[in-house]
Amino acid sequence: MIDSSKRSWSKAGSWKVLGFLVLSSLAYAATGSLKQTSVVAIVYQLVMLALFVIHEKVWNKIQWGKTSGLFIQMTGMSGAGKTTLAKSVGQNLQKQGIKVEVIDGDEYRTNLCQDLGFTRQDREENIRRLSFVGKVLGRNNVVCIMSAINPYNTTRSHIKQASPNSKLVYIKCDLEELKKRDTKGLYERALLPDGDPNKVYNFTGISDPFDVPADPDLIIETDKESLTNSIIKLEKLILKSIGG
Repeated sequence: MIDSSKRSWSKAGSWKVLGFLVLSSLAYAATGSLKQTSVVAIVYQLVMLALFVIHEKVWNKIQWGKTSGLFIQMTGMSGAGKTTLAKSVGQNLQKQGIKVEVIDGDEYRTNLCQDLGFTRQDREENIRRLSFVGKVLGRNNVVCIMSAINPYNTTRSHIKQASPNSKLVYIKCDLEELKKRDTKGLYERALLPDGDPNKVYNFTGISDPFDVPADPDLIIETDKESLTNSIIKLEKLILKSIGG
């Protein structure tokens, strides 16, 4: 939960009052004079206020330790490992005190995008909605990782133009390896002949196109490297991009 401005001001005010009362009590115990106690307490508060203002101005000019928001748009076929990687990196970054949000394409399909199907137009609209969420979070200093198939170059390019503070990450995996990982048998069903009652239509990479990214900022080949190495590569890109 996030403190409201009223709560923050109340906490700061109560802390100041408590400090003033404690200091006044100590000063009175030492001097036995209400006049001297008042002078000491007031001078102390004014000095601390001046030091605080100077301290904040100095730190505001120091860039070390500052981070900015970032939008990571992943792209990759079903089963490539996008969500697993996004959530693992997100957990690591949160441990470092960085605000992170993972946009899971499957999760958003059942909420924000439940009215959309799997035509090209609907797929593009799905990604546009997810990327808008990511763009808003990114400009509010959140590292947002979009885990979605994101199959078309035109959509990816649009996101790059609309969100300058974004990176394109291609999660690459060989088709044969994807078939092995597919516990639901979706690839097998997508390859069935037309007319078969079990066939899955409009399946990305089989019966619906998947455009190989022309110029991604990072390629992670999950069929050739361990999850640990993949996490390190993505985390390194993010930290470099946000100045962490």
